[in-house]
Amino acid sequence: MEPFIVCPFEEGKNFSRENPEFTIFPLDIRQGINPWHDWQVAITLPRLAKAWDVEIIHAHGYKAGLLSLWAGLHNYRRYRLVCTFHNPLPNPSDILKNWATLTSARAIGRIVDHLIVISRFIEMDTIKRLHLPEGKVTCIYNGIDPVVAHELFDTGELKREWGVPEGRPLIGTIARLIPQKGIQYLIEAAALLKNEAFDFRMLIVGDGPFRQQLEELAVGVGVRENLLFTGFRRDIPEILAMIDLFVLPTLEEGMSIAVLEAMRAGKPVIASRVGGVPEIVTKETGILIRPADPKALAAAIQQLWSDAETRKRMGDAGREQVTNDFTLNKMAEKHYYLYKQLIK
Repeated sequence: MEPFIVCPFEEGKNFSRENPEFTIFPLDIRQGINPWHDWQVAITLPRLAKAWDVEIIHAHGYKAGLLSLWAGLHNYRRYRLVCTFHNPLPNPSDILKNWATLTSARAIGRIVDHLIVISRFIEMDTIKRLHLPEGKVTCIYNGIDPVVAHELFDTGELKREWGVPEGRPLIGTIARLIPQKGIQYLIEAAALLKNEAFDFRMLIVGDGPFRQQLEELAVGVGVRENLLFTGFRRDIPEILAMIDLFVLPTLEEGMSIAVLEAMRAGKPVIASRVGGVPEIVTKETGILIRPADPKALAAAIQQLWSDAETRKRMGDAGREQVTNDFTLNKMAEKHYYLYKQLIK
């Protein structure tokens, strides 16, 4: 199979620079709903498929799946249509937005030949809520490169740059700064830790529209000097090598790459018991807590910091789990096997 990639213009430029061996078709794909541009992309896809004698169109996400629906309706098509859902289906809190997403998801589920999801949680939820046969949905976990030599990184320079004193507990999280990631509850947990005279530093790595509110919250609860908002960073392996604990207080999650990267770095994980998180964070690799619970977060952080042996055992188990179950090669092999089955 020889792949080619259809993506937005800007992503196409970046991808071409980093992956010159791939054929890229950049199209005017925009965020949100843009009827005219979306229609232009939708009618282009089956033309490309026919011209290149494509065997499989694989769309990633709800928007890409929606754009591919027109390709799925053509009677002459000799290709199979696949879509991956990377996120859980929405819940009913935002009625209008969620109705639109669910309607789109149901249309995608009916027309595609197969759906891929990235966790068992999403698999069961998708089958139930979209009324699909089990054989039409397959779970393929995200994978990462299992080999990064974290022990070779000199983390002292980063600690000096950020003013992190030696010997202080260093807690880290990596997330897009939006309300759904639950960082507000981690900041409230930091305030509880400080009130108990627990001296620590905390890295909040990432950026997003909720950053200003989070920084204001940190000032309001009196922990701004304990927290460092790093913004977007490219040196994630170095940062993970430096921290002692990784925390993901998310309120919803399909399958967290950040958690996998922390486990690969040999770090114990504290995370919310939501979505697909319990499928990777177990009692052997970390601690699961109720979502939106600052007291539980603070207690878990103190528990792990007080027990170096448990931290080491959990970190080693996490690294082994990533190596065994969550590699890029394993993910690619499962996709390849599914593609072959669909073509047959």
